[in-house]
Amino acid sequence: MTVLLPHGSGDSDLDCAEAASLLDVPANALRSWSERLSFPHDVGGAGSPRFRRSEIEALRDALPLSHSVSGAIHAARLRVHG
Repeated sequence: MTVLLPHGSGDSDLDCAEAASLLDVPANALRSWSERLSFPHDVGGAGSPRFRRSEIEALRDALPLSHSVSGAIHAARLRVHG
């Protein structure tokens, strides 16, 4: 599967709303996955959650291929962190 990345994408940080939009999930679901399953990692400071674009893109690509969120997270972790 070929994924076209937006111009200028890299390992920048996304706020929770941007990340949730890329995944097509509610922001509350994304925060819950981060808290319960420790992925994607919240790299934000004391303010609102922020996530690495590379983790969000890996998760976005894994979700349609997996039968569960935990399975998609496992695949995305392997893709990003080896």
